[in-house]
Amino acid sequence: MKIYTFPKSQSRSLRVLWALEELGVSYDTIKVDLLSNSPSVTSPHSRGKIPFMVDGDISIEETLAICLYLCEKHPKKSFYSADLKEKSNINSWLSFALTDLESPIWYLLKQLFLTPEEKRSLELVNYFRKESEKVINQLKFDKGREWIAGNNFTLADIFVSHTLLWAKLCGININPTINDYISRATNRVSYLKAQEKNNQ
Repeated sequence: MKIYTFPKSQSRSLRVLWALEELGVSYDTIKVDLLSNSPSVTSPHSRGKIPFMVDGDISIEETLAICLYLCEKHPKKSFYSADLKEKSNINSWLSFALTDLESPIWYLLKQLFLTPEEKRSLELVNYFRKESEKVINQLKFDKGREWIAGNNFTLADIFVSHTLLWAKLCGININPTINDYISRATNRVSYLKAQEKNNQ
């Protein structure tokens, strides 16, 4: 199995490697020269993006599609339950992470880190910062649950906590409860291994 990656903490390829580490699946990474004008390595992704996965004769684009494939191929009940009720809860959080939560934070991150300073829009920065703060303040953790969808660390935690990590990189004020959640997620051995391999 090969995963095309980009060595930055804000890279979505980190989410795939994190899922692989949680599932205990072996893999190889291929670093893509994503920001180079004349890259020596490009992604087979139809739009040149990462991550991209090749598993035998199967190739998959897009982070969530890759992660769901991995969960279905390497089932681990505690990580992505086969129980319909539990899975529906995980999927609800995945949907929230990729829409309401990620959208404003990603555009803020793009303005602050991927847009040249002379082309940056202060109006957009302020707008996306306010939208990011608004959605993060709406995030509530159920009492008695250790993780976002229950007492088990799941795929939903990877997507939610990694997006919240982007928010911290953007300097958004995070309340102690959410900050503790991010810290617990990113101190997992699986995250640390994934980060190391993503940055190679």
